[in-house]
Amino acid sequence: MNIPNLLTIFRLFLTSFFILAIHYGEFRIALWLFVVQAITDLLDGFLARVLGEKTSLGALLDPLADKTMLVSSFIVLYMKGIVPLWVTFIVLIRDFVLTFGYLILCKLFGKIEVIPSTLGKITTFCQIGTVVYVLWSDTRSYQDLFFYPTVVLTIITGLHYVYQGILIIKNKGRVTVT
Repeated sequence: MNIPNLLTIFRLFLTSFFILAIHYGEFRIALWLFVVQAITDLLDGFLARVLGEKTSLGALLDPLADKTMLVSSFIVLYMKGIVPLWVTFIVLIRDFVLTFGYLILCKLFGKIEVIPSTLGKITTFCQIGTVVYVLWSDTRSYQDLFFYPTVVLTIITGLHYVYQGILIIKNKGRVTVT
């Protein structure tokens, strides 16, 4: 077990404590837990590349930890009345479609390497920023400034990745990067 994989597992582990903190109204604790999760998200991939410790386990766990962290955040914040249903719904639908599409591609062509696009990384950054803002802010008055760009980027990247999946099918399993 290498350091990047341990960081990813730690991020997964922290998700349950984050959910509990939100459930009990401990938003400052939740904020710090979420920030630690976001930092481990940056560190695990960076360390895996720098240390030459990329593993198939890490390639599986990292996106799982990312999805678990973000999807659970939006769900629990919706349940507390902090994030609107429409924002949560779009984040959930995108991740469901992408995960389901990935599984279909794997069934058709075997293992497919996922190459995150720059726009996908920006979307993840916006989603993380939205969660941080709503946990940090004592007022709900400016949340729409975060919700709208996050939702637009979430939709655009969802469509982009669906398009990538269609290209993979057309190219009989070969991955092309656009």
